[in-house]
Amino acid sequence: MKLTRAHRLIRIVQTLQSGRQCGVDVLAEAMNVSRRTVFRDIGVLKDAGIDCLYDAETERYRIDHAHFLQPLNLSLEEALSLLFITRNMINDRIVPLASSALSAGLKIESALPADIRAHCGALLAGVEVCGLQVSDVDAVADALLRIEEAIANAQMLRIQYDSYYDKAEIETVLHPYRVMFRRRGWYVVGHSEKHGEVRLFKLERILALTALDRSFDRPTDFNLDDYFGHAWSMVRGSRRYHVEVHFSAKVAGNVEEVVWHKTQRTRRRSDGSLVFEVDVDGIDEISWWILGYGDQAVVTEPEDLRKMIAEHAQTLVDYYKTGVQAPVTRE
Repeated sequence: MKLTRAHRLIRIVQTLQSGRQCGVDVLAEAMNVSRRTVFRDIGVLKDAGIDCLYDAETERYRIDHAHFLQPLNLSLEEALSLLFITRNMINDRIVPLASSALSAGLKIESALPADIRAHCGALLAGVEVCGLQVSDVDAVADALLRIEEAIANAQMLRIQYDSYYDKAEIETVLHPYRVMFRRRGWYVVGHSEKHGEVRLFKLERILALTALDRSFDRPTDFNLDDYFGHAWSMVRGSRRYHVEVHFSAKVAGNVEEVVWHKTQRTRRRSDGSLVFEVDVDGIDEISWWILGYGDQAVVTEPEDLRKMIAEHAQTLVDYYKTGVQAPVTRE
């Protein structure tokens, strides 16, 4: 019985992957086709990236075992975790080259035993991870790959950047240390020659990027945890504050169940309200978070933060009383 081309290709791969070295005549007889058809099939496999190696001395073909993953021996929990990540967590709005990552995940999934794959599929059928509010990764994919290469080679970059901090387009030579995804977007952290210090640059705001034929000495002791210190999010202030906020019972559960910061401590009061304590470097960012809870959050310390919240609240009152349509930047 003659096999379809798809079946023949699978049989050839399975035969050669098993370690057997087969000549064209043996393969032709096994597939019930001509030698010419076998040559064409091997050509198709090579075009697909499967290198069928030919040994001129023995006149036989083989496939290098290193070309394929070794058989997987995953537990049910491991397989379930893998499929959950493959199906739900590889987000094309976050992960550059997500299609390649998904393809790799599907290949691993297809290698799982059928019963485990089916059982995991049934468990995951009712699970869905809703979309995150993130920047468009497609816009930065090329820059991200080039920066990663520069980091690997300790290579300097010249960048033109739309700086919100400087309120202008700037140019600097950057010694890139790390790229990271944080707070809905991709960033590069490195020493900026223009500023004379380590700075954070959002990839979406990089207008132009050029790799220079100059290298830099990467500091061996640099790490992101030290760089951000006790910043609430992205901006590290020059002074550390102990912050205490009282949240009403209405929102206490929402606040308590999330790890907002590595130093946070919480305790419930008898009326169901929550005392939230944290030590942060700078109070600008945490003030915006607190304002998001409106009248359900009251800062008890420090006094600097109390005044800042009060000023923001008064500004909002003024906007609504005067009918201003949009906030006005105050110099």
